[in-house]
Amino acid sequence: MKKHEVKDIIVPIDKNLAAEPSVAEKDNITEAIEVLLNNDLKQIAVIRKDLVVGMIRLEDALKAIGLEGDLKSKKTRIIVVHGRKIVIKGINEQG
Repeated sequence: MKKHEVKDIIVPIDKNLAAEPSVAEKDNITEAIEVLLNNDLKQIAVIRKDLVVGMIRLEDALKAIGLEGDLKSKKTRIIVVHGRKIVIKGINEQG
C-alpha cells in the first residue's frame, strides 16, 4: 500500500491562513487529519524548513485515504489507517 504524505495533496496557500498549527510535507496524511480535527480546522499550513509552502484541506486529506464524504455523514466513524485511530464525527452530530 502506498504511503500517503502531505506533499501529495498540497495546494497554494490561502493568504489568510495562520502558520500554526502546521504540518510538514513528509508527515503522513493521517497525522495531518488528526491535527486538523483536534484543532477544528478545515485547512492547515504545510511547512518546509520553517517556511510555509502551501496548505492542505481536510476534504482533500480524507479523499486521499479513501474517506471522501465522511464529513457529511450523520454518524461518528472510528477508522484505523496505518495503525492510527481517527474519529470522525458527522456534521449533524453534537459534541
